[in-house]
Amino acid sequence: MIMLRPAKPEDVVAIESCLSAAYATARAELSDLPDVTGGIASDVADNLVFAAEQGTALVGVIVLVERGDVLLIANLGVDPSHGGQGIGGRLLDLAEDEARKLDCRELQLRTHAGLTATRSMYLHLGWTEIEQSGNVVSMRKPL
Repeated sequence: MIMLRPAKPEDVVAIESCLSAAYATARAELSDLPDVTGGIASDVADNLVFAAEQGTALVGVIVLVERGDVLLIANLGVDPSHGGQGIGGRLLDLAEDEARKLDCRELQLRTHAGLTATRSMYLHLGWTEIEQSGNVVSMRKPL
């Protein structure tokens, strides 16, 4: 069973490992993909970070940053060995719940233009692409 919980400082190494695994294929294909593991310790200390666990394994993570009435999804990753179980969807639902608790009007995120499957998934889930600058695509989802 997958459990969602707030991340703790002792999760930092497992979160970095999960994100590295989640982005490994994309990193091999996209040379300009930004680092997805830098600053995790600061994120856990300063932002809303949630972990998805299966047993004792950390298998997914979402990093949320409050910016006024917008909640930014700064990072989202699921270990590919646990893909297809709805973990990403549950983490996105959790982000919406957190945004509502904080009285945010929308969720936002940025993704790489080359991550076409990721972009398609977000569009399917009701997100809108609002801007593209180089390889960075900004998206939003009103609440």
